[in-house]
Amino acid sequence: TPPRKSAQRHHQDSYEDDQNVRHHRTRWAMAFYYPQDVNTQMGPTSVLPASQYYTSRDQAERQEEALLCGEAGTVTIVHYDLWHRATENRSDRNRYMIKFLFCRMAEPAVPSWDCNDPVWSSSSNGEELHLLCRSVWNWHLGNEASHNGREAANQNGGSVPGPDDDWREETAGLSEAEQLENVYRLSSQGQMGSAALASRLSREALELLDQNLAARHTNPSQLLSVYGLSAQGLAALPYILGPLKSEDWSLRAAAADILGDIGRPAEPAVPLLIDTLEDDSEWVRRNAAEALGNIGSSEAVPQLARLLVNDSCHFVRHNAALSLAKIGPEASGAFSALQMAQDDTNLYVRENARLAQARIHTD
Repeated sequence: TPPRKSAQRHHQDSYEDDQNVRHHRTRWAMAFYYPQDVNTQMGPTSVLPASQYYTSRDQAERQEEALLCGEAGTVTIVHYDLWHRATENRSDRNRYMIKFLFCRMAEPAVPSWDCNDPVWSSSSNGEELHLLCRSVWNWHLGNEASHNGREAANQNGGSVPGPDDDWREETAGLSEAEQLENVYRLSSQGQMGSAALASRLSREALELLDQNLAARHTNPSQLLSVYGLSAQGLAALPYILGPLKSEDWSLRAAAADILGDIGRPAEPAVPLLIDTLEDDSEWVRRNAAEALGNIGSSEAVPQLARLLVNDSCHFVRHNAALSLAKIGPEASGAFSALQMAQDDTNLYVRENARLAQARIHTD
């Protein structure tokens, strides 16, 4: 940040070479590194803690801003979607910050920390997104399903809409936080919740399509119903496989994205996801290629290798390379395609292909 530079607006970063859905599950992270001492006068980066689940700036800015100051060598690790900005540099010195991006290469199977109590408990001062946070917590534990029966539906009150309720009427006047809690509450309602979420998905995918396509750095599958169906895990599959074969590409893309966010439990859907790699829609191929990496199925390696070499869309090639990297040693059959990708015109395709080759050789 140059001297006397005014503050930025709060924002979320775009992803490194695709317009991913801003998933709640932590597959991406950032690290802010200061190579110099940074104080409040130098325009430090600031963050809005606990804002990573919001897509609305107005909702995010209800959180109290925190300035990141520290000595040279200070590193702050944050959720990739955390709202942040550079504050005003009131000094006569340049303020430097280096940003590192991290992508999860494997889905959590067990806690990666010393977990003495697997039960999520709210912070003492209350929690606006209790159901969402508990779902993400359980995912980090490696639990297949992130809900807990009907208990979540009764927590904090709130009604559960049926499959025929109008989702716009249901959400009118609600904050983004309240809308998020509603879809997570639905995710705990078994088949009734699945049906309601699937019905909402079919309408959201169409009604929000133009809005999402017009927005910068936005995947057309950025839909609230996506989160609820993802949280249901394996139980949601019967309600997603139909949309995956829909005549409407926006619904096919959303279904592919949900399967990817579900991760390993969505493995029964791999054959259908492989079929969608031939889809006419670039967005469907992009989301499906990403999904197969999260699921981690070696069955998809030949088709991902073909995409990496032949697809005309560099976003699809990017996702194919990254998914092969996630599959790791079991993607050895794609080694020749990964070698060919070293000559790709896109930097991120080349680098992800190199990463995939390195991971194939780590076993």
